[in-house]
Amino acid sequence: MSINLWRPWLDPSRVGAGAQPERYALRMPSQGLYFGIAATSEQIHGVADPAKAWIFHTHQRAVAAAREIAEVYGQVVDVVKLL
Repeated sequence: MSINLWRPWLDPSRVGAGAQPERYALRMPSQGLYFGIAATSEQIHGVADPAKAWIFHTHQRAVAAAREIAEVYGQVVDVVKLL
């Protein structure tokens, strides 16, 4: 097993489930809202609270989703790292 020296608080055997896992959300800068998923219809909608936003656990997946959504909406989508 290897140790991640860049971020030693992450345990490589737990796949990002360390003490401080990375979390990313998508935000539409034109409206200042984060993208969320509706519980009943599972459609994408805007939410003001980042705690209720659609959460990604890797930067690569968040960027890929942002590019796909930007193609559909025709607007820039920001990837925001949540603390």
